[in-house]
Amino acid sequence: MGFRIVEMVFTLAILAIIFGSIFGFPVLKAWMTQKQKDRDGDEDAVRGDMTARLAELEERVRVLERIVTDERTELRRQFKEL
Repeated sequence: MGFRIVEMVFTLAILAIIFGSIFGFPVLKAWMTQKQKDRDGDEDAVRGDMTARLAELEERVRVLERIVTDERTELRRQFKEL
């Protein structure tokens, strides 16, 4: 009687492994694909923010370059306009 229980538990374990392999891998693959898409979307958002920030900083550098290279009279005029 004890041997029969062990045999049934072993059979159930084998069946669980087989069905888990058949049905579990596609589910796991779909989940991993979705996670990668989410990560890619986050990276795109960060990349967009960084691009916008870079453009802003480039414009600020251009303004500073103009201020530094202008004649003193032009510089005074610009400060008065601000």
